[in-house]
Amino acid sequence: MRPEALDDVSVAIQRLVGQAFAVETRPRSEESDWPVTAHAYVAPGERQETARHELLRALDMLRIAGDGLVGAATETFIDADALRTSWREYYGPLAVGRRLLIVPAWLDQPREQHERIPILLDSAMAFGTGHHPTTQLALAALEDALQPGDIVADIGTGSGVLAIAAAKLGASRVYAFDRDPEAGPTAAANIRRNGEADRIELSIPSSTLVMPEPAALVVANIVAAVHVKLMPEYAELVRPAGRLLLGGVIDARVDEVVAAAQPFGFRVQATAADEEWRLLDFTKVSPPIQ
Repeated sequence: MRPEALDDVSVAIQRLVGQAFAVETRPRSEESDWPVTAHAYVAPGERQETARHELLRALDMLRIAGDGLVGAATETFIDADALRTSWREYYGPLAVGRRLLIVPAWLDQPREQHERIPILLDSAMAFGTGHHPTTQLALAALEDALQPGDIVADIGTGSGVLAIAAAKLGASRVYAFDRDPEAGPTAAANIRRNGEADRIELSIPSSTLVMPEPAALVVANIVAAVHVKLMPEYAELVRPAGRLLLGGVIDARVDEVVAAAQPFGFRVQATAADEEWRLLDFTKVSPPIQ
């Protein structure tokens, strides 16, 4: 698909398979009709055939309506047990930002990286490993924005990587939300693995975003369409002069997200980029911009 269609395709896929999808982008210099590929895993079970049919139908409708932005879907049948382990050989420790290090839970922290803060992750499959550019942008922005003692909210926590990073960077309390019930066991296991269960409160599945105290910092690594939908709730979560970090925004949707944020008092302070992906760093001003 083209990058412009990524938000719509991601929303359609996530509705049916939750966190079991990943996005692959090719270098801009590579000749390709379809520079972005979305991979979805439809798990075995009673709903597999129904979910498979609904997913193919949704993607076909997006292809027809996309006017050349979405290609035809293809299917590959794989062994579930093999998927859970075979992908691990492709992932190793990854330094992010100035101080963070994502460490696959089945590996040891490299001695030469001992000064970095390790985040131990096991996502149970090749989704949510923390290696995607949007996650790396969000981690680096979180590191720069967070102050020790901050109250933090992580929206769409997935594997829990951003919530864990916030706790390890000094947040006094982290509230992690995700609407996908399948994310719960993985996020909870990763939080325990990193010794942060006392500081991170999980709300999975969460239909609404409610916290007992305002957040100094809210981070959400989702897609632009969901950011726009959740903007009123972001505004309720962030305290005056607080920060809102929105990742997973493709270049073509930046203006839309900024326009949606402005009526709620959010002003862009900075942006970060990795190819077509953007991280938007907002400050909540008072009164809202008119």
